Amino acid sequence: MRYSLEIRKFIYSQYFFGGLRIALGVSLPAILMLTVFHNRDLGFTIATGALGASVVDMPGPLKYKHNEMLACTVIGFLSALATGIASANAVTLWLSVVPLTFVLSLIVVYGNRWPQISFATLFMMIVTLEEHFTPMQALVNASWILLGGLWYTYWATFVSRSLVYRIERQALAESVFSCAEYLLARSEFYDLDANLDECYRKLIEKQIAAVERQDAARDIVLRNLPKLRSGKLDARRVMLFNLFINVVDLHEMFVGAHTDYPLVRNTFGGADILIFYRDLMRKAALDLEDIGLAVLQNRPARARINVKAELRAIEYELDQMRRHGVPQKNPEAYSAVSSAFRRLWSATRLIDKMRRRTRHDPSVTETEIRVDPKLSRFVSSRRVPFMQIFSNLTMASPSFRHALRVTIAVGVGFWLGRLLPLTNAYWIVMTTVIILKPGYSLTKQRNVQRIIGTAIGCAACVGLILVVKNPHVLLVAMFACMVMSYSLLLFNYTASVVFTSAYVLLMLHLLAPGGMRLIGERAIDTVVGCAIAIAASHLFPYWEYRLMGKQVRDMIAAMRNYLEASWWWTGKPAAQAEVKSAADANLFADANAATAQAATAALARSEAGKAELATAEETSFRRALSETGGETGGVAGASQSTVVSNVASASAETAISDRSSRATRTNEAITARQTDPVSATDTPGAAHSAAPVKQTDAATTRTPHQLATRREPALAETSGKGSTTASASKKKTVTGESAAATAQSGASAAAAVAAEALDSDFRYRLARKNVHIAFANLAQAFQRMMLEPKAQQKFVPELNDLLIRSHVLASQITAAGPLLQAVGKSAAGHAAQPVQRALTVIRDNLTQAQEGMRVPDDQAEQSKLLTRELDSMVVGAERAEDIPADAVQDLKLLAHQCKQMLTASLLIRKDASLINLPE
Repeated sequence: MRYSLEIRKFIYSQYFFGGLRIALGVSLPAILMLTVFHNRDLGFTIATGALGASVVDMPGPLKYKHNEMLACTVIGFLSALATGIASANAVTLWLSVVPLTFVLSLIVVYGNRWPQISFATLFMMIVTLEEHFTPMQALVNASWILLGGLWYTYWATFVSRSLVYRIERQALAESVFSCAEYLLARSEFYDLDANLDECYRKLIEKQIAAVERQDAARDIVLRNLPKLRSGKLDARRVMLFNLFINVVDLHEMFVGAHTDYPLVRNTFGGADILIFYRDLMRKAALDLEDIGLAVLQNRPARARINVKAELRAIEYELDQMRRHGVPQKNPEAYSAVSSAFRRLWSATRLIDKMRRRTRHDPSVTETEIRVDPKLSRFVSSRRVPFMQIFSNLTMASPSFRHALRVTIAVGVGFWLGRLLPLTNAYWIVMTTVIILKPGYSLTKQRNVQRIIGTAIGCAACVGLILVVKNPHVLLVAMFACMVMSYSLLLFNYTASVVFTSAYVLLMLHLLAPGGMRLIGERAIDTVVGCAIAIAASHLFPYWEYRLMGKQVRDMIAAMRNYLEASWWWTGKPAAQAEVKSAADANLFADANAATAQAATAALARSEAGKAELATAEETSFRRALSETGGETGGVAGASQSTVVSNVASASAETAISDRSSRATRTNEAITARQTDPVSATDTPGAAHSAAPVKQTDAATTRTPHQLATRREPALAETSGKGSTTASASKKKTVTGESAAATAQSGASAAAAVAAEALDSDFRYRLARKNVHIAFANLAQAFQRMMLEPKAQQKFVPELNDLLIRSHVLASQITAAGPLLQAVGKSAAGHAAQPVQRALTVIRDNLTQAQEGMRVPDDQAEQSKLLTRELDSMVVGAERAEDIPADAVQDLKLLAHQCKQMLTASLLIRKDASLINLPE
């Protein structure tokens, strides 16, 4: 471990940044009240409201975070007011606290940040339990808590809005680091000393972390998409958007690099190629960490690690295998290592691309995929269905059971706090609320962590107080503990509890010097609160396995959708399959026909003398574009597109030429676009540039595809040179409206093709995201179930195997996707009918696995027949003279991936048929 790198990652991370923001926001009003107004109690009350609102201040979109902190503050004010009014009488206090605790615990049903809101509002209620107020005093006290919550809400909003790009960079960097950790876990498979089962366990953990951090980055980056302003995009957001797309694609490359590790180890266990693969992955992971740190520090990434030696060594080893006939002797093992090499080689190129992106001039505005309103499908909704809380008022609801447990635990803790001779009796209730979680396993885990952390924190605080007598040094130590407490809360709860206990005890010591009794009471409170929490966790338990049946089916369904989105499903004859393949060739075409449509229509109208109509058309197009947020497009898929170009360059160039020649070229260009609509889908420009652009400038901003399209009218003019005069005289009779209509129809066809291509790409990416999230949800549930009592752990071997096989199948689908596209577009497409049949069987296996159907007795024989068909397909392609060598190699790799997917889908169906979990 590189400790200097880890320290820098933490200092620049969102965790430390958030901890510092929370510590300042909570302590500033308390310090102000204490030093200026000399009112300690008022400072503590305002800090209580600020501390409650800070619980919700977690990484996420700024708009929603502001609303959530505001909701927390208002609900906390109402709960503190109700508790304060009821505190005058013991009976009314009990009658108020019990139902209020139940309601505040039940709001966890809304998901998202509502569990944090539930805890924060319970905290504001609990700190009021020991007071005795009149109604007016209760209103004043609750108002000060409200003021503290409002102060922190707008403090955090101001700081976050001022440093919005830093927050986006931090979320993105976390995603890069998780991708590097996943690659390191993957490299362990090539270490012969590592146990495969342990490698899979670590890999699944890293996969869960990678999915969670990608989802967090997606929620921030895609909600703050780059907008078009003054004719060009916001360069900083474009870079972050592009890097996020690169990270997601890079993670998929690493996932797709999965192979049959037992086969590879058994075949090449004594060869150096496994060492080269391991070292290549480790170097790439270190390179990714440096890029992530560069994103955190907002500096260009430095090229430090060179992987050329490993790449050349692997190429040499593969060449030696070919010379010794390994592809013929052991085709499965050779396909496994060669396909992994192709993936890793592409991944290293993408890492280089990411490094270059951090060095780009801010004026560069290019997007990996088109910025489109449809990207909103990739972020989750934050709407709160108010009536949902009433539908959960049943024992079948886990949230209802959790609310009952918390209510009983709070009642018992409050009673014991009044019974025992403690200074701050509400600490028992607070400890209980902190530890109790909706699931038994989380409660058990938090219980152990809380006891250990509190013991260490109390011991460290005692030692510090005995050694250091200077109050200023203790004050600095308290603030440092406060920052570290909030910084470590999200990823190391035990360490966070250590610093929390230390800073709370230091604060109480500074407010009441010389009282060591509080430290002992704090330890007693923790032990009592933990005992109550662990006892309450056995009340009305809702064991994890009861929720896993739906998650299993959801994951299998997401896997099937991912497989379908990776390929056009056809069970049709070869001739129709070729037509489908031809349509697929446009899957990653330019998705910007809307801009091309407007430009072509405006040019045709201007040539026909309808300048005012063209101006109106451009105005309406600009209005429509501005209504969608000024978002422009790029190339859908992996290709890069120039977003900011100038539509006016076409009319600027034609203005230089003669009007009659210009009209001829315009009409011939329209004819050419009608003949080949796809050629009209030029890389888009933002149709917002009012000033004409020089011809040289326009040429430099065009892609080769654009230049080829622009040459089409010139070629048409040369071929028809003999009849130029006659054709020109005929074309003069054509009205501007008909020319515009012709251009409109040609561009509309191109727009339809481009829109379909963009939609297909988004559908694939959405299916890919959903399958990873479904896998992570099931894996986390399985991990939680393993912490529960043995009697409540159901189908452990089957679920464990299902997780491994599902990860393998997702990896194989990811690896097969590009091969399916390549084969469909190549001359080998007509020979790939066995692939279609194999994919259909895989889909059917997943469908029947979702329904829990058992594997038929003849399924193994059917798989053998399909395997023979795939082998015969490869042999036939090798003998065919019309199929290039590259297409044959793609077909070989595709056949290998199909065999692996057949095996994995069959095992998934077998495991799913044995798992009988509640609906």
